[in-house]
Amino acid sequence: MTDILDLIDNEIRRKILSILSIRPSYIFELAKTLGTSQQLISKHLKILEDSGLVYKIGKFDSEEGPQRILYKANAPLLSLLQFIEKISLMNFDNEDEVDERDVDIDKLISDLKSIDSEISVLESKIKELIIRQQSILLKINEILNEMDTSSLFNLMDDALKRGNFEIILDALNKVL
Repeated sequence: MTDILDLIDNEIRRKILSILSIRPSYIFELAKTLGTSQQLISKHLKILEDSGLVYKIGKFDSEEGPQRILYKANAPLLSLLQFIEKISLMNFDNEDEVDERDVDIDKLISDLKSIDSEISVLESKIKELIIRQQSILLKINEILNEMDTSSLFNLMDDALKRGNFEIILDALNKVL
């Protein structure tokens, strides 16, 4: 257990885990958010990944550079760490006080497993949506690159004047 405690003793790794426990993220996003270099984030992510605290969701193409790797915190492991932290903060000096808490550990563990299962399903859905989103953005980019910009501008101007954006959708549907 000291190994994991040593891992989370580093401020940058704690911040990375905090962000990744909320949402998946790329190295570049983490570096920008934390105001540090991508190399430093990459180094800490490698340590966290080797320990099992984070994992790769997938690789996605980027128009701005090489493929991006999306990372996510290992929710069950983080839940366990949070549980350990809460236990370490509890005061067991007064045993009557502990008995009065009436905590059903089996129910808590069952709830935790249920939540972890739901998170897993949502992560899978997020991955699927990200892939679909990128595919749609690539198609839109291809369409816009193929269109003459002056005709696109005229089309948008006409839609604005008429207050009818169906004109743009119809034009895009014809191209698709």
